[in-house]
Amino acid sequence: MRLTILLIAAAAALTACDRAEGEGKPTLAATPAAISYDGAGATDRAALLAHGERMARMLGCKGCHGDNLQGKNVTEGEPEWGDMWAPNLSLLMASYSDAEFHRAVRAGVPKDGREMWFMPSEAFAPLSDADFAALTAYLRTVPQGGKPTPPIRRGPLVEKLIAAGEASPAPAMVAKFMKDAVPDLGPEHALGRYIARTTCAECHNNKLQGVPEFSPNVVAMVGGYDTPALRHLLATGEGKVKKDLGLMTITARNRFSRLTTSERDALIAYLQALAQRPS
Repeated sequence: MRLTILLIAAAAALTACDRAEGEGKPTLAATPAAISYDGAGATDRAALLAHGERMARMLGCKGCHGDNLQGKNVTEGEPEWGDMWAPNLSLLMASYSDAEFHRAVRAGVPKDGREMWFMPSEAFAPLSDADFAALTAYLRTVPQGGKPTPPIRRGPLVEKLIAAGEASPAPAMVAKFMKDAVPDLGPEHALGRYIARTTCAECHNNKLQGVPEFSPNVVAMVGGYDTPALRHLLATGEGKVKKDLGLMTITARNRFSRLTTSERDALIAYLQALAQRPS
């Protein structure tokens, strides 16, 4: 379905971090009126930029665009995919207004009006205005460096996926994911659903049912984990039996480990509630 985008996401290579977690059922924090990650809407400039930097890591910006955000070829060494260059954001930000950047990232339409391929805009589309504003503010502080990246060159496998209808431009992915998202389980699980839509869905599809031969059905998988095991999985990427889960291990260590305790517990509670729904 979106295997191309997912494999590009596999290029995420961020710095792992996190801590040991407690046991017991997840504690749900009160859901704010406007759903956002913890730290959104900070009035202190330093706190706002720190939140934006956390968003850049947790949402995968630094995975595809490089830790210095100067761009990189995320499919380097894989000729069947071609050259999927993530642009140099340190240079690009100066040429985009906030409105233009918003449209490019969240709608998948850059300022020249052309369609973007392989940008996971569907994960950014549901992001709150406060979270996106913090991300944008942080990206505008990144020192300029490097060179403009070359244009994308689609390889034969990418062309095959496009011809088969298995890869779509960013605007089409946004439309699909916004129209047919994971279920709303009420205010108690609003934050968990928000996190699932902006993180998990990128690899496990809009319904979290997985992608054949790539990612598992999250709803089915959660049933085999208790709360402490899920906490450990999100913090370390280690499964109950198999310690190295490939891309999930990389993603957990570099992205999910940056969730706050309340965010992590909200996500776990939502996924558990989703798994317990009647078929």
